[in-house]
Amino acid sequence: MDNINFLGYRFRPTEDEIITYFLERKMRGLGFPVHAINEVDLCKSEPWELPDKSALRDDEEWYFFSAPNRKYANSARVERTTNAGYWKVTGKDRPILDSCRKEVIGVKKHLVFYTGRGSDGVKTSWVIHEYHSNKASAYQKPFVLCRLKGNLDDKSKAYNGGESSRHGAFSMS
Repeated sequence: MDNINFLGYRFRPTEDEIITYFLERKMRGLGFPVHAINEVDLCKSEPWELPDKSALRDDEEWYFFSAPNRKYANSARVERTTNAGYWKVTGKDRPILDSCRKEVIGVKKHLVFYTGRGSDGVKTSWVIHEYHSNKASAYQKPFVLCRLKGNLDDKSKAYNGGESSRHGAFSMS
């Protein structure tokens, strides 16, 4: 699929738009007028590989749809490990309100990527904000929408010896 690049264009949907337009539209199986978000399996890619899988590559944030992988068949626990490490949920879930600020329409989870396993994991600069719709159970195939941020030069020195990327670095704000 072709990479979309628009000079001076930034894709920055509001949290309300992420839930009500993008995420719920995806779960309904509806298309979009402009292809801006690809679907990926987050457990099959390392965070530094994900920007190349984004529909909008030349940016400081990348957006993806992902179907949550269950850790066990009859469990609500989500699998968040990759070959190189794992995504760790940090902080409390943050409620997302509709545009009128009257109703909670979803939640946002904050995840940080660690290389390695367990207590020996090394924290990286890669962060995902994972958006969940409160209406997800109404759909046959629930998805989450992920907003990825990170330092493209951080391919985790602990994992591959600090190989540098062809992309420029940016600060996490």
